[in-house]
Amino acid sequence: MKRTTILLGAGLCFVFAAPMFASPESAPVASRPALAKECQWKPFEDAGLGVSLLVQDCPQPNAHYVFSAKGNRLEQHRPADDNTFGGPLVLEMFRKKKGETIEQAIATRFIAKLPAEAKASCKVEALARPGFGKDRLAFTLVPTGAYKAKIDKELSEEPRDFGCGAYGKDQATTYFEYHPAESKTRFAFVVYGMDEPLFDEQSLKFAAD
Repeated sequence: MKRTTILLGAGLCFVFAAPMFASPESAPVASRPALAKECQWKPFEDAGLGVSLLVQDCPQPNAHYVFSAKGNRLEQHRPADDNTFGGPLVLEMFRKKKGETIEQAIATRFIAKLPAEAKASCKVEALARPGFGKDRLAFTLVPTGAYKAKIDKELSEEPRDFGCGAYGKDQATTYFEYHPAESKTRFAFVVYGMDEPLFDEQSLKFAAD
């Protein structure tokens, strides 16, 4: 498959292959303004990940990030200083069986690998997100019962994780995302973060199976 690399003015690199946006008119419109007036929303696509979305291209060194695919991950790196809070992860892509529900797929891959106490308590819970609906679903992992009470007590005393591992509910906003109308097998783990991210979460699209 032919791949084309395009360098934008601020040095941001985007890789396109089998474009998911058939024309400029079909590209999504950003759901919110860019970080600053000097920044612009630009499309990013990667055929290997099977995703497309809008990301911000900012000329200021402290706000300029390069987005790139690494394995099943989309990462953002700041050339001026890559020591950033929260790390580089934007999202991770995973696959499931077509006949498997998204809840089953998440539980099998993530809950089943937790320590015994967490595995027995944590469950997949639907998550309400702005702009999401029946064709754009979000989920998270949450503790239940006595284990939840234990976690809540420990959180009130000192910082710790929320009890369901690295892919569970956390202080920063993270969630699993599934688009059943676009792909029956692809789903993502999205790291939204503490503040508005440099990607437009409502522009994320998955390639067809």
